[in-house]
Amino acid sequence: MSGEAVIGRAYGQFSSCHTQRPDTTDPIEVKLTDQEDMFGGEHTIDFIEGDIEIKRTGMYLIIAGPQIGKVSGDQPRWIDFWLRVNNVDLPNSNVRYTLKENHQKDVIVLQVLTRLNEGDTLNFMMSVEATGEGIGIEAIQPPGEPLVPSIILTMIEM
Repeated sequence: MSGEAVIGRAYGQFSSCHTQRPDTTDPIEVKLTDQEDMFGGEHTIDFIEGDIEIKRTGMYLIIAGPQIGKVSGDQPRWIDFWLRVNNVDLPNSNVRYTLKENHQKDVIVLQVLTRLNEGDTLNFMMSVEATGEGIGIEAIQPPGEPLVPSIILTMIEM
């Protein structure tokens, strides 16, 4: 992979190396910690303290894959994920998954096509049905393998 952008298109890939388990049922921002290496090139989407800042107006395809899990409890519980732009929830961007058993893990997919404007700030949000059961996103470090990030989020200007 050369790391060079398709001429005229912005793109970015972001992830988190941290497990994040909400201690509230209120919506919280998923903390992104890493941006892809550009191999000496220039980032076409800014990443500042976990916020994704848009440098160029356009239509963007956004795909996110959170690695979800639950560590205790015997009741089925849901977890939701959606996008927020400039502190406003993006309509029709929410996905829900129900974790039925403790120690269950899965990856769910959120995908959105939306117009973003230069200067917009994008955040990935989550909420859980209940606290105290360890519901959230999990980073996993298998021995001798690369880290499984708790989330990978990819954006491509269309």
